[in-house]
Amino acid sequence: MPLCCYSESLIGGRSENQDFALSFELGQDVFAVLCDGMGGYADGGWAAATFAQSVKEVVTRHIPEEVVSPEQAMTDWLQRAWLLFCDKHQLQQRHRQAQTTFVLAWLARDFTLVAHAGDSRCYGLRPDAVLWCTQDHNLYELGVMNGDIDPRHTPKAQGQHALLYRSVGRNKPLKPTLTLHPALCRGQALTLCSDGLWSQVRDPEWLALVAAEDAAGSLQALLRTAVQRGGARADNATALLVRFE
Repeated sequence: MPLCCYSESLIGGRSENQDFALSFELGQDVFAVLCDGMGGYADGGWAAATFAQSVKEVVTRHIPEEVVSPEQAMTDWLQRAWLLFCDKHQLQQRHRQAQTTFVLAWLARDFTLVAHAGDSRCYGLRPDAVLWCTQDHNLYELGVMNGDIDPRHTPKAQGQHALLYRSVGRNKPLKPTLTLHPALCRGQALTLCSDGLWSQVRDPEWLALVAAEDAAGSLQALLRTAVQRGGARADNATALLVRFE
């Protein structure tokens, strides 16, 4: 498939960039993964890079001869990647609470499968619309899903959106959400991003990434805008764009 990947990351106003993104190809399939180390814990940057690299290592080593269930294959890969992450965590004696969010996209000829834990997002885009977006694993969204919060009357600015109930860490089992979507069509795109980007971007601004003649330049401009809006304490902002060209 004619899929092209572009990535960009800015440190913002922080002393360390704890985001990490990578993409790779296996046959005709493309895999993209983005992690955002949780800044409230030591070794967040290490956790982000290590889990992303563990995912790539596992996927490239454990390709099934025939994929009967993409969801089962993805689940198996992620569990192996989490166990590898835990082994590296123990071997390198990292901080016991080192954690990261993640979002992983598997783009195949017949489907797009997305897995995530935390509030790193994936957007499905076409030139005139945001087709879909992953749902954050935070207490606000959980309250909405359970019917405890009415989004029409309860603003997000109460702190609950920053409290995550799922992430990648050594001290708790990995429980990702998997969502299956149609394969990308020509003129469509996928954007994986950290909260330092999506929290500062309005939905219409994503659409410019789909049809921009200079995809890399458009992505860079969007990240610079996000960091400017974030001010002196702007969060790390990272994105990985996959376009069907």
